Amino acid sequence: MPSKQKEIQLLVGFSQGSASNIVAQIICPTLSTYLDQPVRIVAMPGENGALAAERLARAAPDGQTLGIAVPTHVIGSLLDDPPRYDPIADFAPVALFARNPLVLAVSNALGVNSLQAFIAIAKSRPGELTYGASAVGGGPHLAALLFCDKAGIQLQMRVYAETNTLYEDLTAGRIALTFNNTMSALPLAQAGKLTILGSTTLTRSPANPALRTLAETALPGYDIGSWVGLLAPAATPEAIVSRINAAVTRTVGTPAVRQQLQALGIEPVSEMPGYFATHLRSEWARWAPFVRDHPDAFPGARRR
Repeated sequence: MPSKQKEIQLLVGFSQGSASNIVAQIICPTLSTYLDQPVRIVAMPGENGALAAERLARAAPDGQTLGIAVPTHVIGSLLDDPPRYDPIADFAPVALFARNPLVLAVSNALGVNSLQAFIAIAKSRPGELTYGASAVGGGPHLAALLFCDKAGIQLQMRVYAETNTLYEDLTAGRIALTFNNTMSALPLAQAGKLTILGSTTLTRSPANPALRTLAETALPGYDIGSWVGLLAPAATPEAIVSRINAAVTRTVGTPAVRQQLQALGIEPVSEMPGYFATHLRSEWARWAPFVRDHPDAFPGARRR
């Protein structure tokens, strides 16, 4: 059993305002209590999360270094040839503990309040409207590509190193839209700074049931969601993984933590390591062909 004085490092591969960073800040105080060890967030933004993933993969498998994983963990590994890490073999899944849809948020400068109206504008201005995304291959990028495929429109992408800068440009009208996490977009919409046209999962989020989905509004079958999980280095002993999983389950089951997550449109879940491992494999099976079939959107990606 690790000494209670020894600090656990939680690697986060994205910037302030990102889903991974926000969720990490919410869970860390309570997780520290249940692990009886301090858990410190180590921010390592950049390169589609690969900096943090590579460091985690090389860390000692002793439970003292963990990493937040989001969909880009899988997608990012497809974008380099040769790959910088294996999203499955190099890691031990610990827990899948949060799910949330993305939302389609548009600039108020467009003057639209419905998905149909936005699609009409985009069709009248092919390739002119720009969306913001945090990374090539990230959830917002994939959501926008799926949107273009379903709606029959063309959009341009601008990549932002900082999520907060993306929103500065969106609220100022310098870009037209973003697909992004609910926790960063909803407060801005509630403040009247942008307009949300719908959520991206096939069914409405239990955490925000009043928000209509894009699928039910105008794009049948449109479905992409985000998730947050916890990983350890490969070869981490099962006893350590189980101990940390139990602490995560207690953390997201704590009323104060659940309320914080749900207030941001996040659904707390408590999935075991085996389930998370299966989930990672299914994400690979879904997105590897998608990357292959969209070569212009993923230059330099693996085509095998």
